[in-house]
Amino acid sequence: MRYLPDLLLGILPILIGIQLLGWITFFPDALHHGHSDFRQLYAAGYMVRTGHAGELYDIRAQQQFQDVVVGNDERALPFIRPAYQALLFVPFSLLSYRTAYLAFLAVNLVLLSMAFWILRPNMSNISRVWRFLPVFLFLVFYPIALALMQGQDSILLLLLLAAALVALEQGQERRAGILIGLGLFKMQVAIPIALLFLLWRRWRFFAGFALSACLVSLISLCVVGFAQSASYARSLFSVGTGLAVAHQFPLRVSIMANLRGLIFGLLGARLPSVWIQALTIVASIFVLFWVALAAPRKQKTPDGLVLAITASLVVSYYLFIHDLSVLLIPIVITLDRFIFADSNFIDRDVNNKTTNPALNCAAAWTSAALLVAPMCIFLIPDYFYLVSLPLCAFMVILIRSFPREQRPLILREIDG
Repeated sequence: MRYLPDLLLGILPILIGIQLLGWITFFPDALHHGHSDFRQLYAAGYMVRTGHAGELYDIRAQQQFQDVVVGNDERALPFIRPAYQALLFVPFSLLSYRTAYLAFLAVNLVLLSMAFWILRPNMSNISRVWRFLPVFLFLVFYPIALALMQGQDSILLLLLLAAALVALEQGQERRAGILIGLGLFKMQVAIPIALLFLLWRRWRFFAGFALSACLVSLISLCVVGFAQSASYARSLFSVGTGLAVAHQFPLRVSIMANLRGLIFGLLGARLPSVWIQALTIVASIFVLFWVALAAPRKQKTPDGLVLAITASLVVSYYLFIHDLSVLLIPIVITLDRFIFADSNFIDRDVNNKTTNPALNCAAAWTSAALLVAPMCIFLIPDYFYLVSLPLCAFMVILIRSFPREQRPLILREIDG
């Protein structure tokens, strides 16, 4: 029996149908009315190009420029990224919003194709189920689809992390760190990854990260200056807190599938916000140190990055649904490694030591569950923070399920 492969093939039509429905309902509104996250990125590029970089983090200026170059809306979507990323959208600001939206959609599709191509060697067992299954896993993962529809930059981070994984597989730790540092436009993901590698004493990786982090920070400082850099720091800490002013975009912490969302969802009505913040910080620090100490055998293998990506999402300060796009890397690698764990196959390493079948099965099914879990935003939008529970379980399973070293696996079918 092959329960998990058959289940994946069975739910594909359902997931594809939901994706098509999402595109039909969302795409026209995003294209014609500017109701998408690309709105803020496009306006930021326009502000830098037209000499208004000094107002990049002024929410009122953002509102004004978004209304002028995109279209009127009730409130601005705040640009909460380092200023260096606004430079990437300067060329798009030369186009009309609609044309730029379609152009960036095309760019995102190219980036997604590149990420798929890079990760393709890590999906050989998934291809054995059906040759096109790896492609569809990329297309039906809802955070990916949402990033495409919203005109988000999460797919760029996915590509950088995939390239970093390959660099680690080739023993190029410094290059991997440089790639992660370039992803600081999503610092809530990039910084915890770097901290874990620092705790693991991966000095070359962290040196590469520090190098690119200093470079993009210097570029950002040159673009907006000290005053706006300080304003950017304040806007980061105000995300999802009572510090946000009335003009800022209200973000429900309960839709964050991380520790912060879980703690807020369970205790937000019982404890003051300052206690929620303190508890979140303590819990996040504890998880980072626990992962660093509990996974000593993965420190010198590419599995370390797979685990670090997962842990970074768990402890991230804020986490939008499209930010979960990078979770696809741990999902497909784990799923590929253990997809036949509940079937008539056993996996043996070169020393003929059978791995833990129960743990392998749990890894496979948890990774498959996380593939579908983001769909909970439609079923339980007010309790989406509960998705952090299978994510935390997945993190624990990753610590225990991967072998000590990367060794080729031999899949042997059992008769009967």
